[in-house]
Amino acid sequence: MTAENQGPAKGPNRRSARTLILRSLSEADYVHPTPERQAQLSAEIDRYFNTPLDMFPFSETSRKPDRFYDFYEESIAERFPDDEDIRGLISRYTRRFFVSLAGYVATKRILLLLSLAGIWFLTTEGPAIVRSMGLEGAVASAAAVLGEVLIFPVFAGVNALIFLQYRISLENRSYELSRQIIQRTRELQNLYTTLRALPDQEETQFQNEGGAWGARSKYLVRLVMWVAKRMEYLEKFIQVEMWRVRRERYWTNWIGGGLVFVIFGAWALLYLLAPTAPAGGAAVGFRVMQGFGLVLGLAFALTSYHVWKTPLNLARDKLGAESWIRYATLDLDDTIGDQVSRDKNRLVEYRTLNKGH
Repeated sequence: MTAENQGPAKGPNRRSARTLILRSLSEADYVHPTPERQAQLSAEIDRYFNTPLDMFPFSETSRKPDRFYDFYEESIAERFPDDEDIRGLISRYTRRFFVSLAGYVATKRILLLLSLAGIWFLTTEGPAIVRSMGLEGAVASAAAVLGEVLIFPVFAGVNALIFLQYRISLENRSYELSRQIIQRTRELQNLYTTLRALPDQEETQFQNEGGAWGARSKYLVRLVMWVAKRMEYLEKFIQVEMWRVRRERYWTNWIGGGLVFVIFGAWALLYLLAPTAPAGGAAVGFRVMQGFGLVLGLAFALTSYHVWKTPLNLARDKLGAESWIRYATLDLDDTIGDQVSRDKNRLVEYRTLNKGH
């Protein structure tokens, strides 16, 4: 946050004020702005380059400070309001990623719980159901065990189908966001390239207007630097949002594993203690089925946790950051250095020509 925003008032709220439609950048809006627009751009440039940061944010209030990523992203939004649209789209992607991940983990645990309930039901009621069909003895027990085993392909098939739909949805969102990031970074690169060439191209238009040419050159050079910084801070915003995704993915994985442990542990305890074994010789067969059901339930729990997991690098791999235009490719330092070098060379040439006259 900047020093001008000290006190209880917060910076821009990117979650409520953002626009979720990506606008196209107009070069004319920057290269040949109206006086009002140029004043606005100059103010935004000043906001980044010439406004000091508040070294003690929130120190004068009793309100709980924001999480660092919220604070950092608000400071970016404050200094570069023109990119609020693309930041909103990026933030929406990461929040939907987390909601989809949490929903998927919850769905998997519900399927696990239903499968364990099916094992319980077939262990306690399966033999009676099979006997009602006319089967007796070992055949009846084998049929009940087979019913328990057949739960697994149903469990696996439903999980695989849900995982496929979940992954396809995440991948499509990633492709769409990548397309939008490519659009904005390419527009910024094109604007940067145009602005970089203008100080030399327009020099002949101000041959007898030194003051006007000086003001125009100053505006163009500052704009070049600011456009490059827009791209840099867009990258920093993406970096923070991807860090949030990775962090949430990590803790969701732990919570999902904890839920598997709790669900299986509670089920196993009730499964072993609650059912009453039948009297007589049937008790041995019941306990065998119960033991088999316990092993099968453990297999279900381990499969639910270790299989059909969200790929760790899904966002990184599907966003395709290698296709984006990056800040480092703009070569800002050399651009400014080369401009100064050419100006100095021309100055020396003019002085040499004047000496000859």
